[in-house]
Amino acid sequence: MALWIVLGIIIGVIMAIMAVELGRKKPEKPEPTTRYIQKWSIDTISHPRIVAEYMLDATLPKNAKIVVKQCKNKDILKGLNVKYNPNVRGSFILGDDRALILAGPFRDDEVAVVTIEKHVLIRLNEIFNEYWEKGVVPKDI
Repeated sequence: MALWIVLGIIIGVIMAIMAVELGRKKPEKPEPTTRYIQKWSIDTISHPRIVAEYMLDATLPKNAKIVVKQCKNKDILKGLNVKYNPNVRGSFILGDDRALILAGPFRDDEVAVVTIEKHVLIRLNEIFNEYWEKGVVPKDI
């Protein structure tokens, strides 16, 4: 009988310790899938595909595919894989696993929203492909 009482107390203590430990563990906060950023770098985007309704001065990587409607300084596009499309609306940078959606014209210091949401990436990829297919290679660069 005493053995059962001692065994019951030991099991009770173990269960209480486990309950306290489980209660102390806070659930991990999931990483936000979309967030606002003021400072961004195109270098963080793998295989960048760029859509720019209006491109101001910007640093553009050599491996980027770019669809642009208007460009202030066409010299920044020299030697790059560029197409013009008069139907372009908005500005964004699409990568393999994320996208930067700019709040205004395409320029280095423009605020943006970065997202990793799959359905948004899929739709932006569709938009880029539509603009790219209907775009024309510029003759004046």
